[in-house]
Amino acid sequence: MKHLRASLLLVALSLVVCCFVYPLVLWAIGQTVFPTRANGSLMTVTNPDGTERVVGSSQIAQKFTADEYFWPRPSAADYNAAAAGGSNWGANNPKLRDRAAQQLGPMVAYKKGSPSAARTPQQDIEAWFAAKPDRVADWAGEYSVASSNWARTDIAKDKYGLQGEYVLAWAKDHPDVIEDWKKANPTKTDDPKPEDLVAGFFVSFAKAHPGEWPAVRTPKTGNKRIEPATVEQMGKDEELSGNLGAIDANFFDMWLQDPDNRSRMADLEPVPADMVTASGAGLDPHITLRNALSVYQLDRVAARRTPPGTDGVKVRADVESLVRKHSFTPLSGLVGEPLVNVLELNVELDQKIPVSPAPGAP
Repeated sequence: MKHLRASLLLVALSLVVCCFVYPLVLWAIGQTVFPTRANGSLMTVTNPDGTERVVGSSQIAQKFTADEYFWPRPSAADYNAAAAGGSNWGANNPKLRDRAAQQLGPMVAYKKGSPSAARTPQQDIEAWFAAKPDRVADWAGEYSVASSNWARTDIAKDKYGLQGEYVLAWAKDHPDVIEDWKKANPTKTDDPKPEDLVAGFFVSFAKAHPGEWPAVRTPKTGNKRIEPATVEQMGKDEELSGNLGAIDANFFDMWLQDPDNRSRMADLEPVPADMVTASGAGLDPHITLRNALSVYQLDRVAARRTPPGTDGVKVRADVESLVRKHSFTPLSGLVGEPLVNVLELNVELDQKIPVSPAPGAP
């Protein structure tokens, strides 16, 4: 009985120390010594009415996409803190190359003063795409990863998105697509999925709509969607919002690999690696100073924040000054290259160099 009482007392004491005293001491130290970090490193801004609102944590990347903001690193977790994780793709994995190419195509630029600088890479990609009527069929055959990803866009719990459903609907109306797949896969008994049919789909699509692209069209008034999104054929001269960017993204690598375009490679402005590669957790809140000061970030942000009729050179210098103010090197300069916290920088940008309202806006 004596030993049992001693054991129970030891258990009770351990519970009190480990479950109450120890956490309470840690909480008290955290709230006293570094309260901001202990509460999630939350950042707040002041509203026009004087109230404050939380805009995020300085330790978690956010999905900035507007031109007036610096963009974070890509995220394999789509910036979802509950699903933190890297892609774990190696340098020789075609999925990594495809993801990088998808990001490079719409934004890559020629160096100022280079022989190609009279046009943009995007104009060259779009003209090259339209020059061959069955370019989409070649792309689907050579870039199986990219075309499969196209068919799987917006897939969730085995429910395919608009593009996957379009492939299935096309195959239903063009039975030869499914028949060709069955001939190529005689041992498979399951119904083909959109990614299985995508190569045959693009061959069939190119025959029916030479020189065109199956574009996602979302009718809008301002920022408001007025009809459900649809997939339609888009030729080189059509203006369906956002879909020229899809051609730039999907065909950039293929355009670059074409021997006729290889000479333009030296004219392309180098892109910092952390602009097109995700971090290990997919939530890294920092980008390199080299990234922030590149033409792909600094020039874009400064141009968007320059009011009409004002000195763009001064605004660019002011933005650059803020970037350098927020730069730091880890471990007091002992490790790595200078970094910039994207959220902290963007918050101060809005405070110090706000975006001017569009002409005629209330």
